[in-house]
Amino acid sequence: MSEDYTNLGTAALPAAVLAAITTCTEACRATLHSLTDERERLRAALDRRIRPAPNGPVRRLCAVDGSHATMPAAGATFTAIAAAAVEEDTLTDQEVLVQLLPPVEELDGMLGGLRCVLELRLLARRVRATSSGLFVLDGSFYSMLLEINRLLVRYGQDHRGGNPPAWWAAFRPLLHHFFADEDWRLVLECRRVIAHAKSATSANDVATLAPHLSGTITDRTLWSSVLNAGEYSLPVSLIRQDRPHLLTGTRSQLSDNFREQRSAIEHGYGQLYVLYYRPDAVGPAYRLELPAALIAREPLGAMLSTFRSALRANNLQEPLPQFLADAICRQVGHALAATAEGARTALQNEFDLNLVQRYLGPYRTPR
Repeated sequence: MSEDYTNLGTAALPAAVLAAITTCTEACRATLHSLTDERERLRAALDRRIRPAPNGPVRRLCAVDGSHATMPAAGATFTAIAAAAVEEDTLTDQEVLVQLLPPVEELDGMLGGLRCVLELRLLARRVRATSSGLFVLDGSFYSMLLEINRLLVRYGQDHRGGNPPAWWAAFRPLLHHFFADEDWRLVLECRRVIAHAKSATSANDVATLAPHLSGTITDRTLWSSVLNAGEYSLPVSLIRQDRPHLLTGTRSQLSDNFREQRSAIEHGYGQLYVLYYRPDAVGPAYRLELPAALIAREPLGAMLSTFRSALRANNLQEPLPQFLADAICRQVGHALAATAEGARTALQNEFDLNLVQRYLGPYRTPR
């Protein structure tokens, strides 16, 4: 936008918004025209990777999701991490961790890694508790790797020198048991676990086949345009390049055999594959990450049929258990607000009201 809105006074913001709508609409129009005009070319280029989806028996489906929230106060931060497992339409397991922390830099990134640990630990618990069915992990195996690795980098930095911040004591048992029980390794090696990333950002195929659309669409959009209803793309490796030492984040000994676990985890990532699947003509293509054991036609047919059967509502572009797990976990922010308010109310009867408000009061004006 090159227009000057500085002299428009109170009309500056509405004028800028209207101009942005026009600009963004034009950009979207150009992208949609390109996808429509080039569909046959792109489909021809991808023809050898397109197959009709095989059918198979429908299994019970359990989805695991997590969420985290923070509520900063003037002198502290309320934090909460939650994970939930929903099988069919029933909440089968949940885990919640609530803490009061001092101000911590880059807290949200650290909590993201802890949330992933909590999700994987809950999923591993569900896998151990059942001998059948299909499990869907919300998100990507690779993004989860990045989140946990970022957490381990922070853990290693804070524990360097042997005098870590005291607040790590609240999270150290979770990390210790996560590695000691080999939860991550179990999830990666289980032939009943897949990952469904709703916000997939991969654009490898776009960069190869439609570089002029790079930065505008993702591979999921490309495959949504190319695939017909009932088709899927042949699986390709999740890790397309040689990436040794994926788990670089820590030299701290969170378990006695961490080096062996690291090797097993990295090997597990080498056995993961990605495909795109478009169940019907109404919805998009879905990006699914799956272990090598599910690539064969028979288990693949069962997996795709189970995933398709769980898409019960047209306005929900995810399996119903995954939607319900996500909706449950998103309530953690409301629970955190109640925790903060309850703590303030309880302490106001014991301490001076102004002191309580200065420490636990909002650090900014509430919305």
